[in-house]
Amino acid sequence: MKQQTCLVCGMNIMATMDHCPKCDNDLRSQHDGSTFTIDIAHQGESVSEALKKMQGEIDLARQDVVMRIRLVVGSGMIRDEAMLYLRDLEHRGEIKDFDLELNNAGAILVRLK
Repeated sequence: MKQQTCLVCGMNIMATMDHCPKCDNDLRSQHDGSTFTIDIAHQGESVSEALKKMQGEIDLARQDVVMRIRLVVGSGMIRDEAMLYLRDLEHRGEIKDFDLELNNAGAILVRLK
């Protein structure tokens, strides 16, 4: 079973837990401030492949201590569809928010925690 470390008290616990049994801190909201970058649009992906890849990467990053994920999406249809998909994830509370990267319309910054 995968283990994680509470960033508040340092206790090692099962990755499936939502709260630390020692300090009761919400483990789902803990982050180390890092940003993970993934390119979902430049290996010949179709729109549906890119969106599937994006959702998989978001799911993985939400289980880790990553604060943000930077999606390299290009400037075409994949970017437009990714923005719509992210709007839905934001509405459902699965991500905090998202926006195009400043000075780079081909990348989207997604805040997870």
